[in-house]
Amino acid sequence: MLRAHEKFCAAFRRASVRRKTMNLTTMRHHLVFRHVAEMASRGLIPGNARAVVAVSGGPDSICLLSVLDELRRSRRLPDLALHIAHVNYGLRGAESDADEGFVRDMGVRFDIPVSCERPTISRMHSVSLQEHARAIRYAFFDRLCRDLHFNLVATGHTADDQAETVLLWLLHGAGADGLSGIPVMRDLPDGRIIRPLLQVPREQVLDYLASRHLSYRVDSSNATVQYRRNRIRHELLPLLKSYNPRIVEGLARSAAVLAADTGFLKEASREALNAILIQSDPGRVVLDSRRLGDYPVALKRRIIRHALGVLCTDKLRPSLRHVEAVLAFCGVAKQASLCLPERVRVSRRGVELILSIDAEEVRCDPPVWTQEVPLPVPGSVHLGEGQRLLAVNGRSSLLNRETAVIDLDRVGGPLTVRAWQPGDWFCPTGLRGHHKKLHDYFIDEKIPRNLRKTIPLVSGPHGIVWVVGYRTDQRFIARDVSSHPVTLRLEYEV
Repeated sequence: MLRAHEKFCAAFRRASVRRKTMNLTTMRHHLVFRHVAEMASRGLIPGNARAVVAVSGGPDSICLLSVLDELRRSRRLPDLALHIAHVNYGLRGAESDADEGFVRDMGVRFDIPVSCERPTISRMHSVSLQEHARAIRYAFFDRLCRDLHFNLVATGHTADDQAETVLLWLLHGAGADGLSGIPVMRDLPDGRIIRPLLQVPREQVLDYLASRHLSYRVDSSNATVQYRRNRIRHELLPLLKSYNPRIVEGLARSAAVLAADTGFLKEASREALNAILIQSDPGRVVLDSRRLGDYPVALKRRIIRHALGVLCTDKLRPSLRHVEAVLAFCGVAKQASLCLPERVRVSRRGVELILSIDAEEVRCDPPVWTQEVPLPVPGSVHLGEGQRLLAVNGRSSLLNRETAVIDLDRVGGPLTVRAWQPGDWFCPTGLRGHHKKLHDYFIDEKIPRNLRKTIPLVSGPHGIVWVVGYRTDQRFIARDVSSHPVTLRLEYEV
């Protein structure tokens, strides 16, 4: 009797799909739906939520869109309002346009309005193309929320995305914050970003889509191993799955545990910062260095990181090296100063530890590289202002604004460090081999005139190799087949 009933239900579901209708009782039994419904019941999605859904057309975002629509129509969240947001960067030509058309069709299918953005992507931006695109994407979502008076942005990040992110940070040598991965929820000024699928493996997403007979788009750029995340997805994760078939779920679970722990530590560091705070004004934060020394090192690091965040908001992303340099500076007996990126100066006056921006009373030692000096490989050059430039043989896995990996054979000779000179030019990454005057590049990057000669340049026989902290000349970047890769890194010292 039971088997006959199961056969009837299966036949009924198939017939329902063919008629393009859905049985709302059976859909609740899918693992993905049940997971998101459970998260909604715990408060991730309020009952009166108005959500902008980020939809690229890929499987994850289509799954998210469908599940949220089911929640609404199944009366779990009857007052949930949805609006689709899609960004067409135009980087893949006709394929990008086809993605946009597909998303618009999905809007018609689900009877949900669609807004599309077609931004102009600048390949000359100081950050990577992926970071620049992400900033554009979230700015669009935020603007759409304000215009529509919506209070949520929902994205389709899955457990696989979380696992890749954790591995990326692990390879970078990150601490607990980085290993916490992608947050399931992040507050915005007028709402929050939510990621309901963050604990859902992609294989379950694909199973859900198959059960709903939903199609999706495949981004061809995801297949290339040019990007580090794709290499982790296509090479490292399959290898790790041979050791643990459930590695994705394991990494996502570890990230969730660390996120809870770091949340507690962040709150403790805020309380500790308030306890040792002497003064907090725009452009200036003063701490009691003696009381700072009373805290364990884990809290010291977070106090300094939080203080730098108060000082610079989101302009400076302090790395562990920045934080350790500030803590080491606290032990310097003489009055001195330390310089960090974004014109942050650190100084001492008695027991006061002063973090400031462009403070006139703080003067760092003048840089020693205004005259051209050799940069040995391996070796380093002390730049003054608490900085040094390090050159080591080999390829670093850590790539950021303070690190460059070059091919010394392509450079064709010894490296030197010098300051900018009129007439300097280089071929910055992303400009497809075209050269640009450094003067024009500084203008594009909005670098003040008085600071341009303070930016060290690594040069070789054939021109500028790296504008330190900004952009590498693409002629000299180490490729996968480079015979002599060298890592250049800006470090902070006391």
